[in-house]
Amino acid sequence: MWITDAVRKEVCDTGAFPEQDLILAALSAGELRSVAVDMAHWQPRFAGIDPGEASAIALAEAVNATAEMRVLLIVDDRLGRLEAQARGLAIIGTAALVGLAKTRGLIPRADVVLRAMQANGYFLGNAVVRAILDRVGE
Repeated sequence: MWITDAVRKEVCDTGAFPEQDLILAALSAGELRSVAVDMAHWQPRFAGIDPGEASAIALAEAVNATAEMRVLLIVDDRLGRLEAQARGLAIIGTAALVGLAKTRGLIPRADVVLRAMQANGYFLGNAVVRAILDRVGE
C-alpha cells in the first residue's frame, strides 16, 4: 500500500492524528510506502482540493496509466471523492473499508472501530455508520 509524501506529512508530522504511531510503524516495517508525487502539472477539476487528496489522486492516475493493475483509492473528503470520480478512479471510503474488513474476517466487529474513529475526531456521519453496520449485520 502507498501513501503520498503529502499525506504522510499531513498525518504524521502534525502530532494531532490519532494512531499516527501505527502509521509510522507500518512505514518503518515497509508495509506502507510513502511516495513522492510531482504535482507541477496536475490541475484539479474542482477548487479547494486538499494537497493530500490531490497528490493521492495524481498518484492513482499515474499508476493506472503505467501499470497493469487498477488502483483502489481510499478517499473520504467530499471534494476529493468528486475529483477522483470525475477522473474515472475507483474509490472506497474508510467506513466502507472497515465494513469490508469485517466481512472478510479481518476484524471481529465493525461498530467498535467506527465508534472509536468517531470518538477520536474522525468525521463519520451516523447515517454512514448505520449503513455500514446494517450491511455487515451489526
